[in-house]
Amino acid sequence: RARARAAGMRVLGPNSLGLFNTAAGFFGTFATALDGAWPRAGGIGVATQSGAFGSYFFGMAQQRGLGFSHFVATGNEWDVEVADCIAWLAADPATTLIVTAMEGCREGRKLAAALLAARMAGKRVLAMKVGVSEAGARAAATHTGALAGGDKVFDAVLRDTGAVRARSLQALVDAAHVASVGPMPAGRRLLVVTTSGGIGVHAADAADAAGLELPTLVDDALQAVREIAPLADGRNPVDTSAGILSDLSAYARIAERALDALPCDAVLCCLAHIARNPTHWAQLREPLAELRRRHAAKAFAAVGLADDAVADWLQQRGFAVFVDPSQAVQALAACAPAAAATGLATQPAALSARVIGATVAGEHQAKAALAAQGIPFAPEVFVADADEAVRAADALGWPVVLKVVSPDVAHKTEAGGVALGITDAAALRAAIPRMRDCVLTHRPGARIDGYIVARQLSGGVELLVGTQDDPVFGPVVTVGAGGVLAELIADVELRLAPVSQAEALAMLRGTRIGRLLDGWRGAARADVAALARLVATLSEVAWANRGHIAGIDLNPVLARPDGAYALDALIVDRPGTA
Repeated sequence: RARARAAGMRVLGPNSLGLFNTAAGFFGTFATALDGAWPRAGGIGVATQSGAFGSYFFGMAQQRGLGFSHFVATGNEWDVEVADCIAWLAADPATTLIVTAMEGCREGRKLAAALLAARMAGKRVLAMKVGVSEAGARAAATHTGALAGGDKVFDAVLRDTGAVRARSLQALVDAAHVASVGPMPAGRRLLVVTTSGGIGVHAADAADAAGLELPTLVDDALQAVREIAPLADGRNPVDTSAGILSDLSAYARIAERALDALPCDAVLCCLAHIARNPTHWAQLREPLAELRRRHAAKAFAAVGLADDAVADWLQQRGFAVFVDPSQAVQALAACAPAAAATGLATQPAALSARVIGATVAGEHQAKAALAAQGIPFAPEVFVADADEAVRAADALGWPVVLKVVSPDVAHKTEAGGVALGITDAAALRAAIPRMRDCVLTHRPGARIDGYIVARQLSGGVELLVGTQDDPVFGPVVTVGAGGVLAELIADVELRLAPVSQAEALAMLRGTRIGRLLDGWRGAARADVAALARLVATLSEVAWANRGHIAGIDLNPVLARPDGAYALDALIVDRPGTA
């Protein structure tokens, strides 16, 4: 590798199945998949780590009639990585669709940049990743680490770059099939036209599960459909009924009326057995082809039983062909734009002003370090005994919260190290020894450095805002449901750090708990702008301290009408960085 780099030469492998370039006629591979399955020319470029996995996908796709521009197996990746291949294919004019399969990744930001380059080039990436990273699980010293394991980060990166993750080889082939025969859906709106009400309902269920929208026909449009077929029913799915069997060309006319009335991006034509009946197919074939020509910008899929000749005829005219309606819907959904694809920061600024520097231990020190960076906290005082605690509470205002300060207790609630709603001096004096005993019972030998007395804030929405330094992708920021239920509910959004305030706001809107921020059933609206600033600031701190800080937890963060305030803070240093 060193000699090759010194000479300016790239190395593929070792342990690589090789590559082929269909347009150039170059086949530098020993793949046995080529025996009896010579590649057709086409727009699919494949970048795979595993040669056997990639060649098996090639065999399945070739059998489906799909064509290829390039195939590259990177093997052990001494030099050329899958990310390099994706970036190259993104700029390759012969490639219209990129399929990638990988087991792992050494440079996450490099992969993210390559995926983003493909998106900017207008090329969809279909990704298959096997193996759930254990590296992320080892980072679970914080709530954030438990909620943002390595595989979840990979999912988030794919989503934010507009790539699609397939969960099976069949799903990968199906999506590639849709992308190869015609344009991919420009949005997520689907029209279903069927000769069977039951099949239509099944397709509608599949569409809902896949996150596709089914816009509905208004009364006038439905009446226009019934002028063609009086027994037709349904506003989408549109059921033509069996009444059209005397003239199957009516199917195409009904679909045309529905397309004129509905804004949609993809069309699912459920044909059942029509293509197997020569008389029926002769009536429908040319009207169906004309329908496809008239709506060339939309994605079309045909579902039904057909022989190879009919299936080839449909594919040549831009129909993806399936037998199972739900399989067709899932493939269309995989090729539709991701609802949350908003991009990500792959080359963030240095943000040197956010460096914390020295090792931080304990909640009070963590809060002080983060407050200096602009993270807002509820007013609090560090105290050593009951007398100091009472004086602090008098100054802050009652009621107050009492928390233990111990470097040996990361999650204080589970250890009995948090007492809420303390309203007077007597209750505060009694709470301190009780808390000490409870903590030492939970964690014998724990060092107790003192206590924090904080003004108790009420109302608002409790969230978790945290970061982790992922071993592959680097700093990741997480937002979601907070408090003691954070891991139980696991309602979170992840994104590579740092994020802007606009990106932070999009993350918050992507969670279920985010709905509460605008006021739920009469509750006051939270200061969402202040909350977004807090998230963005913490993400900058995480990036500036990458390699030094393993994770940060702010849990809970209280979002109120007058601002957003972190009530607890935990900073976990990377081992060996102290």
